[in-house]
This record gives sequence, C-alpha cells and structure tokens, in this order.
Amino acid sequence: MPIKDIFFPMISYPVPPPPVAVEKAIALAVGLQAQISGLTFEINIRSPVGIYADLPEIAEKLDAEAKKSVVNAHDLVALFTDVATRQNAISEHSVEQCMPAELSSRLAEHARLRDLTVFPLREADQHSRGIVEAVIFESGRPILLLPEITKRPLPLAINRVAVAWDNSRTATRAVADGVPFLQAAKQVHIFTVIDDESFERPQSIAGLCDHFARHGVDTTFATVRSTGRTIGSVLETYVMEHEIDLLVMGAYWHSRFREFFLGGATKSVLLRPITWILLSH
Repeated sequence: MPIKDIFFPMISYPVPPPPVAVEKAIALAVGLQAQISGLTFEINIRSPVGIYADLPEIAEKLDAEAKKSVVNAHDLVALFTDVATRQNAISEHSVEQCMPAELSSRLAEHARLRDLTVFPLREADQHSRGIVEAVIFESGRPILLLPEITKRPLPLAINRVAVAWDNSRTATRAVADGVPFLQAAKQVHIFTVIDDESFERPQSIAGLCDHFARHGVDTTFATVRSTGRTIGSVLETYVMEHEIDLLVMGAYWHSRFREFFLGGATKSVLLRPITWILLSH
C-alpha cells in the first residue's frame, strides 16, 4: 500500500525540533505525494502535590515552563504552515493540550490512524526516545526517524536503501512497511549481520530477493561479520560505507521483571540515529 497519510509530531517541550527538521519532513511528504498532518501540544505542567507545592518560586517556575510550551507550540504551527505553503504540500495541522504523562499514549493513538509517523530525533535525547518507543510498540504502525544531526548530510531524496535482515517476524514487518521506499529507490541492499558462531541462511536471503523482484525491486545482498563489534557499530559502518539514505529494520523489545528493555540494535539507533531509519514492530 502506498504511503499517503503521514503523521508528524512536533514536540513543543522541553526542546522543539529545529526548522530544518520541519523542512525535511514536509519535503519527504511532498516527494511521496502524501498528506502530512502536523500535531503539537500545549503541555499542562501542574504544581506537584506535596511539601513543595505551595512554594511561590516552584509555582512561578512551573508556570513559566507551561507558557514556554504554549509559545513553542504556536511557533511550530507557524513554521509548519509557512514551510507547507512554500513547498505546496498537502497538509493539515492542529494543537492539543495534554499532561506530560499523557503525551506518549496520545501520540500512539494518532499514529494508529496514519500510514507512517515521521519523528525528529536528536542524539541521546532520552525524553524523545521514550516517546518513540511508545509509538513503535503501541501504535502498530511504522515510524521513520529523522535524525537532527548526522555524520553526513541527511538526504532529501531516498535513493539507496538498506534492509537489515535476520529472518525474524519484526524484520518481515519492517520489509512490508518499507516496500514503497524500496520500490522508489535506485539501489536496495539486503544485509545480515553474523558472528563467528552464526550460520548463514542463504535460502532466506535468496527468498527475500525473489520476493522483492516480484514487486519490481532489484536487490543486492551480503553477510557482514560483527568481528566483536557492537550491533550499533556494525550498522553505522555499513550505512556510512555504502552511503545509505534509509535503513529499514525491525524493532525489538523483551520484558523482564516488569521492566522495559530494547533489543541491542533498536537501542543503538535510538541513542545514535545515523540516517533516515524505518522501524517496525
């Protein structure tokens, strides 16, 4: 199914995305001939209940932070509207109010009703990372990470796509969600990361290449040995060496003692996004 309906969250607090992120998200939507829906929030920051609740300085600080969110939200809407107009984008925008604790679940709800979520992400941003996790694992839809800072310029046109393949359910889901990008790309690389004790599954990779061919996608494939490196390091090296514009991969998690843990590859790209990254679960 083609991508025709893109959701673009613009987090207003504590730090809004830079104008370049808005420019690139809207340019992507224009390139896909898709509608882009920008959403931002006025965060309702309330005074805590407890021993410090009545201190004037605490109330003033929280009031100032709430006003900062409102100003940022309306600045983001103005920026989004200006960029969408200049790029002749099919767009809509809205501003909602919510409590800080509600933000992730509200975004996941919106994402369920869109083909794709495009999310600006800066390196080592724990606040945004938590929101991304909720959208990935609670929306049932793919998310495209838009890194704000990368080692090389983030491309506007996605011509070279890489698929990180491990024959898993989540990788399969990511492949299905990424088909529109794969069909539009000039080069598609499939690679599997193995260690010294892993066995290759050539029938899996060959079968995936045959599947892509039926969709009109020509591919190349390779196996990459980790040689003691972390999975994040392997992914980053592959992307840089092959000048990959978009990395498609499955997002993993497992629960243990009621805590939430990300798989190694997923955690790596969220901590250090290296290019456009399509994640699905």
